[in-house]
Amino acid sequence: MILDAGYPRDIRLEKEIPELIGEGNRVSLLCYRRKGESRFEELDGLNIIRSKRFVSKRLKGLIDIYNALFFINPVLNAELRRIGGTFDIVHVHDLPAANTGLKFAKRWGSVSILDLHENYPEAIKIWFKWRKGILIKLKNSLFFSFTRWHKREERMVRSYDRIVAVVDEMKDRLIAAHNLDENKITVVSNTEKVGDFRRDTRFIERANVITYVGGIGPHRGLQTAILAMPEILKKYPDARLQIVGGGSSDNINFLQELARENLVEASIDFTGPLPFERAKEYMANSSLNIIPHLKNDHTDNTIPHKLFQIMSFGYPLMVSNSSPLMRVVNELNAGIVFEAGSPKSFSSRAIWAFENNESLCKMAINASVQMESGKYSWEYDAARLLQLYASL
Repeated sequence: MILDAGYPRDIRLEKEIPELIGEGNRVSLLCYRRKGESRFEELDGLNIIRSKRFVSKRLKGLIDIYNALFFINPVLNAELRRIGGTFDIVHVHDLPAANTGLKFAKRWGSVSILDLHENYPEAIKIWFKWRKGILIKLKNSLFFSFTRWHKREERMVRSYDRIVAVVDEMKDRLIAAHNLDENKITVVSNTEKVGDFRRDTRFIERANVITYVGGIGPHRGLQTAILAMPEILKKYPDARLQIVGGGSSDNINFLQELARENLVEASIDFTGPLPFERAKEYMANSSLNIIPHLKNDHTDNTIPHKLFQIMSFGYPLMVSNSSPLMRVVNELNAGIVFEAGSPKSFSSRAIWAFENNESLCKMAINASVQMESGKYSWEYDAARLLQLYASL
């Protein structure tokens, strides 16, 4: 496996790798070395090979520019040259590392798998929207255009032997956009293992609290939640919005300024990143857990781990009508849906949730029961991953 990031703390890999090792595969992972990490490590049967150089945020930015110019990751490429022997399979995670990994798969005569976590060409159109730094804006405008990376995606998905997509919508898009054979693509979603997130059957008399847990960025839709607060506060003056998670200072400052402009800053808490157990307590004591993603070609082709975590716990849930979110929530009757990007829709549905919280909790618990035996469990997705490997 090849990862354009550090490891551990990548949820998707932390699910896939134990499954592959459990089937008798010997797995090595090439990734970045972060501060305090060793070059080589054996972790639960996984052989980790980290970059010789420590990869800081500044160095990562330079790597990204080089990669955007030549579609070769210089740090990962250097490590691959040092690795002796060959590998039966090269499994690369996401588009930025795709060409680097493919080059060595061909050199070694390996089967190649490209695991696409998201629609990367669309993502770069929105990820940096709120960033203010001149150098960041210049870097993104020069090296991270949609057209350039969309063409790269097309070349890569046609060149790899197999593709792993994170949702059905992503599979459908790849087939339509790049004329791929559907049998080349396996969907392995971001579901959770049965029992890892135990259902919380307590009924808590919750205050009028809305909670978001996750990364902070323009595509997450938190601006919609903030703009909906004035209307919510008219009916429920004690209502609060809790934003649990981290992001760049530009992104957080943008949302805080938006809250000040709309005179709702006193009703919004920015906690910053928290350990998972503490974040869970925020979720457990909320009237509503939200995933307010904007609806676009990025969010319509990926799905967050936290959707399945919230549903596994049986917590009250509201999502936007981003296609994968709406599809799963409606299929399981797991919560309520609002129109993405519409503060009016958000506020009306949130008010309904405050007034019908017990009913919403019952819906959520019923959904969590369905997840234990249906297709929205990691056991189901792991079987598809292993079936893919068995077919090679």
